[in-house]
Amino acid sequence: MDTKSKNDYSTFWSILAIVIAALSIGYCFSHIIDLVGNGVERSGRAIAYLTRIMKGSV
Repeated sequence: MDTKSKNDYSTFWSILAIVIAALSIGYCFSHIIDLVGNGVERSGRAIAYLTRIMKGSV
């Protein structure tokens, strides 16, 4: 069952949106990796600190 869209350019705009999204992710990828790395590092330090507090060694 095939339906015809009222907008003939809908496929074009959909593909354009996907391309723009992919380019945006590609452009920001290094920044995203840095943020994730910093978040993991900070989380590790926070967990270590909380562990020391619970053990009473702070």
